[in-house]
Amino acid sequence: MKKGNRLPERLYALAMWAVSVVFALFLVGLGGLVINDLPRKAGDVTYKPIYPVEMTRRQVALRDERAAIAAERQLNDVALEAAQSATRNAREGFQAWLETRKATTDPRQDTELLTRTAALERLQQAEHEVTRRIEALDQRRHIYDASKAQLARDLEAVDEAYRPVFQRAVFRAQLRVFAIRLAFTLPLLLLASWLVMRKRHSQYWPLYRGFVLASLYAFFVELVPYLPSYGGYVRYGVGALLTVLVCVVLIRNMQSYLARRRVAEADSEQERRQRVDREQAYAKIDRKICPDCDRPIILVDGLETNYCVHCGLTLFEHCSRCETRNLAFNRFCLSCGSASLGHRDKTDEASRDAPPLESA
Repeated sequence: MKKGNRLPERLYALAMWAVSVVFALFLVGLGGLVINDLPRKAGDVTYKPIYPVEMTRRQVALRDERAAIAAERQLNDVALEAAQSATRNAREGFQAWLETRKATTDPRQDTELLTRTAALERLQQAEHEVTRRIEALDQRRHIYDASKAQLARDLEAVDEAYRPVFQRAVFRAQLRVFAIRLAFTLPLLLLASWLVMRKRHSQYWPLYRGFVLASLYAFFVELVPYLPSYGGYVRYGVGALLTVLVCVVLIRNMQSYLARRRVAEADSEQERRQRVDREQAYAKIDRKICPDCDRPIILVDGLETNYCVHCGLTLFEHCSRCETRNLAFNRFCLSCGSASLGHRDKTDEASRDAPPLESA
């Protein structure tokens, strides 16, 4: 904020900045709605490799085989548990009967011994049969796992062949999205650049500034993140190109500025003083910079620095009435209030240039 400005001017500048920001926010919201309404399907790419029919059939067959193995294994596990339980109970009953047989030693029980032994053997045989079926299922599961692994390798081969095609499709989709957003954003950027170069001193600059802020948001948020990468080549290439363009613009602007400064420094000190804005002069002198040539003001201990050693511009002067040292851009002396030398010279010139009053 410039120190020479009046308080209403400072408040007005803050209010204009607030207007610019609010206007930019409304434009950003409006632009977001417009971008959301742009075609949304342009960037949608679905990964759909085309698998051979025979491979698809193998997938279905393996899925059915897995379900069948799981169902049979569950049934056989139940059957094995039941057979083991029956065998265990029969063995315990047989052992109890044998103890009784030894105690009684009744020969008539030999037939029953053979019958009980045959029944226990049948139960054990049934248990062994279920165990063999489970082992066969385990063998089928091993074959199934090998087939599944081979199918996974075949599917991976198809995916590897399809992946470059998918990547190209993704790049084209990203390019379409970027082109759509660029078609919306580029006119805003061009108009914002024109406003910055041509309308910075317009009375409607606060509104133009809000439009510029909204355009910058659209560029850095709505456009740059959608710039296709393609392995980084596009983004780094565009970044290098933009850097070169910015460098060229800066170099040309600096050369133009130096040329203007050389022409301006050839003018008289009075002409150069008249071109300097008083408020800008206060701000620059406060930062120890010459208001005309923008070079540092040389300060020496024990000496008053009243002139710029680079361009000769008067920076400080002594009041002709009270000898108080004032900024040369003050309109009045800060001690006695008399008009400064430069202000008196302008007043005298104005009075000399004014036509004489006619006598009555």
